[in-house]
This record gives sequence, structure tokens and C-alpha cells, in this order.
Amino acid sequence: MAFPMKELEVHNDLLDDHEAMERQIREEGYLFFRGVLDPEAVEAVREKYFSILVDDYGVVDPGQDVPVWNGTDVSDFPIKVPEAYGSGTWEKFTSDPRIHGFFEKVMGEPISWIPSTEYRLNPPAPADPEDWVAGRHQDGFFNEGIPFRTCWVPFAEIDADCGGLAIAPGVNKRGYLHDRENPPKYDIPADAIKESEWARPEVYLPGDVLIFGEDTPHAGLVNRSKVFRLSMDIRFSAKSDPQPVVGTLSAVGAGWLTIDTADGPVRLTVDERSYLRLKDGAQLPVSEMENFLQVGEKMMAGRDGDRALVVRPQKG
Repeated sequence: MAFPMKELEVHNDLLDDHEAMERQIREEGYLFFRGVLDPEAVEAVREKYFSILVDDYGVVDPGQDVPVWNGTDVSDFPIKVPEAYGSGTWEKFTSDPRIHGFFEKVMGEPISWIPSTEYRLNPPAPADPEDWVAGRHQDGFFNEGIPFRTCWVPFAEIDADCGGLAIAPGVNKRGYLHDRENPPKYDIPADAIKESEWARPEVYLPGDVLIFGEDTPHAGLVNRSKVFRLSMDIRFSAKSDPQPVVGTLSAVGAGWLTIDTADGPVRLTVDERSYLRLKDGAQLPVSEMENFLQVGEKMMAGRDGDRALVVRPQKG
């Protein structure tokens, strides 16, 4: 398992106190709730994950209640499982009134779902990593102009050996820690966050959810168990917040692009201050935009007027 981490607080007692939840997010950067998501909606996602592992990859045996790895070679198991992406799973999950209603209660007003979802079906890793919190990052650094909160949802029991998500409570108040002199991913330096500042619960359970802000440092931990780790990242914002431009890239030229949205085409200028984000979070130089971006891609953008602050692929 990773180095010892402090325990996350549980905030179920704050659910009827919106101001207290907002204070908690501001001060500690997160809200952690136990057993609050509808069991039927959670089970539907869990069943989809199991079908992928059993039927598409054969890495879990049929009839299992726990996604135990059956020993089949997973050295080429994809980081982003294509059978999950584009499946409509996150859309069905978040459109369930019982799920949508819970997150609106947390936000205290109507919400919109951001098309930036990650499906996690993490296999056991062959060895301990040199850095247990490699990949530490803050979501907002890569998404200027797209305000949101991230929700990390487990769909099977995830103990310390299985890994899951670790966050650094309170470190959100230090601002962005990414090294702006280290392109293209601008990693957070290893010594920027002490080991003693990282936290996770002893175990995550289906029905739990961890919600955190754009400036909360977090990292996915390596799975050193014998089971697959099943989780999903989904993101929402208040409808009253500035909404991203969401649609399909229809044209791109030197210093500009057009995204066709449900309300019509939106043309944005792109300059050296714009963050052209690749699927892995790395920054694409503006000079390579015309050659790299593909017309027909599903994209979204944060903007300041007609200028793009960030341009990135949709996910999910």
C-alpha cells in the first residue's frame, strides 16, 4: 500500500446546511459523503463495468460479486477502456433524477454536467511505484474558463491496497502549484505537497462520493490489490456559472477555430495565452493547431468573450 495517509472526514451531517458545505469546500477543498447515491443507479454502472471486464476482456470470471482478477495477462489492458467511452454510461447515470437531485442539493441550485468524464477500470499493477502520488494535479489549472466541481465515484469496494483517489485537504488555499516553467504538462513538483498532507478514507464503498474543487490537489493511487478498481470521474457546475462552448470542431485556421454548438457556430480566437489541451492534459503549441486538431472532433472551450482560454476534447 501507499505511505500512511490521514483519514478523510465524512460530511453527511452537512447535507442540510448548504452554507456549511460551501465553507468546507472553501477551507478544505472537498466534501466526502457515505452511502448517498442511489443503489440502483450505482448498480447499473457496476454491471456495465463487469460486462466489459468479463465479456470484452475476460479478465474477471463470470458470476463474481467482486471484480477479482483471474490472472489473465493485463500488460496491454488499456488505460482508457474504449468499450466504456462513448457508451452513454455517464449520461444515463447523471440523468437519473435520484443522482441529479443529490448533486443539485449539494450545489444549492440547478446544475449542468460538463462533458469531461473518465471511466476507471484499473487493473492490478505489477510493482510498487517510485512515487505513490505521481500525476498529482489540480483540475482548474488545465481548464481556465470552465468552472466545475469534480466528483469521484467508486463502484466497488476500494481499500488502501486497491488505491483509489488521494487528495490534499487544505492545500487548495495555496493556489495552483503546477510548475509553469515545465511544459507541456506543467507537473506539480514532488516536494510541493508533503506526504503528511495527503488523505483518503480507510475504504471507499459503492454509494460514496468525493466532491472537490478545481484547486484541490489529487492523485490516483496505484492498484496493488488482486481486484480491478472501478470508479468514475464526473463533473458539474452551477447553471449560473459561465458555461463552456460545447460541440463539434467544424473549422480551424491560423489563430482561430469554430465549434458548432446546439445554438449555432461559435468562432473563437486562439493565441499564445490559450491552453490547447491534449487528451493527456499536455499543452499543444498554437503553431501546431492547424495540423493537429481534426475537424469533426467533439470539443469544448472556456472563453473570455471571443478569445479561447482553453480548448480541449470532450471526454466520456
